[in-house]
Amino acid sequence: MIDGAEWTPYQPTWFPSPPFAEYTSGHSAFSAAGAEVLKQFTGSDYYGGSVTIPAGSSSVEPGVAPRTDITLSWDTFSAASDEAGMSRRYGGIHFRAADLNGRSVGREVGRNAWLKATRYFLGLG
Repeated sequence: MIDGAEWTPYQPTWFPSPPFAEYTSGHSAFSAAGAEVLKQFTGSDYYGGSVTIPAGSSSVEPGVAPRTDITLSWDTFSAASDEAGMSRRYGGIHFRAADLNGRSVGREVGRNAWLKATRYFLGLG
C-alpha cells in the first residue's frame, strides 16, 4: 500500500492516467469481442501467437527495461485478449472491475456480431 499521491502508473510520463471516473475498459471490450469473433470464425480458441520484446526497448524505461529479451506468447485468442485488458490495469487506466466488465461485454458483443454476420453471409440479412 502506498499513498495515492506518491503512485505513478507504469507508462510514459507524457501519457498520464486520465482524470475521469472509472468506466468499462474499451481495450478489454474490443479485445474480447475480437477474440470471440476469431474463435467463431476459426472454430477454435487456439491462437499460438507470440512476440519478442527486445531488451531495453521500453518507452517508459528506455535502455533499461526489459533487462533481457522477453517473449510473450498466447495459446488462445482469449488469453491474448485477457492480457490486453490487463495492460490497462498495469498502465493505471482502469481498475479490476472495469477490465472484467469490459471482457464480459466484449464477449457478448463478439457473439452477437458473429451471429449477425453469419445471417448476412447466409443471405438471411
